[in-house]
Amino acid sequence: MSVDFTESELTTIQNNLDNRWRKEKKEVQMADIEITREGEDKPELFPAAVWEDSNSTFIIIKMDNFKYKSFFYYMTDKRFDTGQDIYNDLHECTDKLLKAQADFLLTKNTKGLNVQIHGKTGI
Repeated sequence: MSVDFTESELTTIQNNLDNRWRKEKKEVQMADIEITREGEDKPELFPAAVWEDSNSTFIIIKMDNFKYKSFFYYMTDKRFDTGQDIYNDLHECTDKLLKAQADFLLTKNTKGLNVQIHGKTGI
């Protein structure tokens, strides 16, 4: 049996979204996603937090208490994840998902350009 997102968990996700998109509001929608766990035959429904931005749809699935899986779709048919299967920390899960999508967009939009990113040096 799956465990729904708590208000605290939804606030954690929303705070990350508000930090990323400061000038526009992104709303988290709740959904149920059917997944067949590895080694099992029957699919199960799991609660998911879903939101969208121009060409991306973000999904965080709550697999169990303190177990989250995340990925995003770009242009509805290209699926990306963070490279980590399960997170125990929802803030980290959300943060890494947003960073993965931002990194993807940066490389997609700068393909063929010689791009160098410099951090602040204090000079």
